[in-house]
Amino acid sequence: MFSQSLTAQLLRMGVLLAITLVAVHHCQPLLDALAQQAMSGGCHQQNTIEPNYSGL
Repeated sequence: MFSQSLTAQLLRMGVLLAITLVAVHHCQPLLDALAQQAMSGGCHQQNTIEPNYSGL
């Protein structure tokens, strides 16, 4: 069985996650900053691949 402390920790982490998600969702400057960080970090980079026509 799980101890109460583990259950309490999971509950606290879940509540903190929910509060964080709501805060990010409703705070546009924070959302923009996180989106910019993701773009510069490479998570959403769009690399275009040019076709290779040397084999034609």
